[in-house]
Amino acid sequence: MFKLTVHSSFSAAHRLVDYSGACQRIHGHNWKVRATIASDQLDDLGMVMDLYELETILNSTLKKFDHYIINDIEPFTEINPTSENLAKFIYYDIKKQLSAPIKMVQVELLETDDFSVTFAE
Repeated sequence: MFKLTVHSSFSAAHRLVDYSGACQRIHGHNWKVRATIASDQLDDLGMVMDLYELETILNSTLKKFDHYIINDIEPFTEINPTSENLAKFIYYDIKKQLSAPIKMVQVELLETDDFSVTFAE
């Protein structure tokens, strides 16, 4: 099995709804994202996928949030914009853009250098 990971980042604000603490107020992060895919097959060039193509897919997903208030963006107008929910959204947004035999493995979302969430099926 081959696994490929690309890294990117975005800046955005959010506030946690019904949270008792400082994060109930609007605040921002410079989020870092690591997206990992996998396949046991290689294409004719000997690649799972062109890393630049994977990076483009990741960045197209992150562009939806960059320099916005996440609470104002669907589906986070209805669900709490926690790191967990955001990682899950990014995972499925990337997954729907992949073709077999490539599989989505995980998304790791870092709020800070010290705190991260990983989502995988």
